This record gives sequence, C-alpha cells and structure tokens, in this order.
Amino acid sequence: MYQSILLPTDGSPAAEAGVQEGLRLAKALGARVAFLYVLEPLGPRLLLGPETLPYYQALVDDMRKEGLAALDRATRMAEEMGVGFEAHLPEGRAAEVILKEAEKHDLLVMATHGRTGLDPMLLGSVTQEVVRRSSKPILVVPHRVKE
Repeated sequence: MYQSILLPTDGSPAAEAGVQEGLRLAKALGARVAFLYVLEPLGPRLLLGPETLPYYQALVDDMRKEGLAALDRATRMAEEMGVGFEAHLPEGRAAEVILKEAEKHDLLVMATHGRTGLDPMLLGSVTQEVVRRSSKPILVVPHRVKE
C-alpha cells in the first residue's frame, strides 16, 4: 500500500498534529517518512528599505533555525516511534516544493490550520493548494486531533 509518506511541517501545533498522525500511520504500515520544511523566500512579504538590509541575513538565519528546530522535533518523534525517516529543508514557494517532492512518495499527510471566514482567502492555504493540485492521495489532518 503506502511505503513512503511525505510529512510537510511548518513547525506549528497544527502541523505537528499532522506529523503525529502521519507517523502513526507509517508505523502501522511499516512505511518510511520524509519530513519537509520549506524555507519560503522573503520577497514581497518583507518590504526592504536601506535601513533593514543589515538585518536581512539575521532574519534568514532565524528562519533556517526555526526550520531545523521543527525538523528536529519531527525526527525525534520518528525515532521514539521507530519509524524510518529522512528530513529536508529546501527553499522555495511551499506549495510548489511540496507538490514536486510529493511525486517521490505514495501519500502526503498534511495538517490544516482550521482557519475560517476570510482568513484563508486573504492568507492563502498551502494545504488547500496542494489538495487542489496534487495527483497523489492526501490525508488532511484537522488541527484539533484527539490522541
């Protein structure tokens, strides 16, 4: 059935719920997992003026540290559960990177942040875009999963 499961994370509690569910499924199936934390370009999200340039590299470094910390938490969970894993920290637009990486796996397990109202329209939703565009099966985990 599913031998390779992609588990994207952004380090949020919702994403970690998705990681936990994905790991439970992988353990039950004897599958391996690949953790993915995408470093998005700062580009239009950050208005850079000359006064902010000295801080740009520090911000990039902080984002990388955040990604490594999220991957570290995920890999520790996998080790505790005895699930084989690999971890990746690529750069790019999250949905695009996830869709490309998904082609190498049998299943994706992703969390949803459970936004309502205008929030998803204004902010966009990586999970929503991946679900719309992926040719692979996706298990979408709601933010409030009970253990």
